[in-house]
Amino acid sequence: MGKRLLVFLHGAFLSLGKAYGLRPGRKGRAGISLPVYQDEIMKYACFDIGATNLKMGVVDENGIFLEYESEKTPYTYEELIKRIRDFSLGNSCSAVGIGIPGNVSDGSAYCPNLPVLNGHPLETDIEALTELPVSVENDANLAALGEYIFFETESTGNMILLTLGTGVGGGLILDGTLVTSESAAFEVGHITLNFNGEKCGCGKRGCFEYYCSMNGLVRSYNELSADVKFLKAADVYKQFKIGDKVAELAFDKYANSLAHGMASIANLFAPLKIKIGGGLSEMSDAYLHTAVKVFSKIVFPALKDKVVIETAAAKNRAGLLGAAALCMVHG
Repeated sequence: MGKRLLVFLHGAFLSLGKAYGLRPGRKGRAGISLPVYQDEIMKYACFDIGATNLKMGVVDENGIFLEYESEKTPYTYEELIKRIRDFSLGNSCSAVGIGIPGNVSDGSAYCPNLPVLNGHPLETDIEALTELPVSVENDANLAALGEYIFFETESTGNMILLTLGTGVGGGLILDGTLVTSESAAFEVGHITLNFNGEKCGCGKRGCFEYYCSMNGLVRSYNELSADVKFLKAADVYKQFKIGDKVAELAFDKYANSLAHGMASIANLFAPLKIKIGGGLSEMSDAYLHTAVKVFSKIVFPALKDKVVIETAAAKNRAGLLGAAALCMVHG
């Protein structure tokens, strides 16, 4: 993977107007020239800030997890940045990479599903607290970056990774390069599946996210169930595993919506692979087989049997790996 990673990382961030000293690494990996002693292993503090959970990992330069924790996302901004500081410094990391469910514009975060971050200069604040280099990027972009770099081959080319969780996000690898923007880019959660559908949190109607987020799955179950009502996707999955017919119907409905969203995206970008990440990737045995069958029937004929759809190898940790890769590039 060495040369591919070198070229990918260099090309992906040339748009930032910076050149980085990249070097070939050991067989199967790539190295990046960084100002450290030869025998020192770089460790990166990696964070995936979700509307529900905060995932934290210490990842080395080879993509190996040295530490991993997941906990409820703090309710206040002050608690959140303190937690990030404590984890980063407590693990003696050399840089910090952070994925957020939104975008950074003019130095401030904008996250529709996580208002606690809105308007705050997250990168600047964490740098001040830790005195470490800090990089912040959209969480779905980082998930795509991590999955592509550490688990894909050069021939993959175009790849899409969907993050299915509290919201629905997506990262796009196009011709081997991560597509990024300072404003919103590849906001697939808000493509329209039903023009007459229910109102999404973004204000539009019938969004992909409305149907294929965790809340969308729970909503489907509760609409189909005459008796039991649930609040969490994990509860619906538990019911599915014990043969609950209502849960099976809810997941079939979910799979149908997912297939239509994926087909719309595939028709535009002709990816060789679509990967499923995010919290719902842990439940993919309940819906992915059906989604693939429906996708095959409705995608543009020229793409039929040409697109591989699978769960991300890193599953719900892909974003943390992408955060580590971001740290490597930004030094």
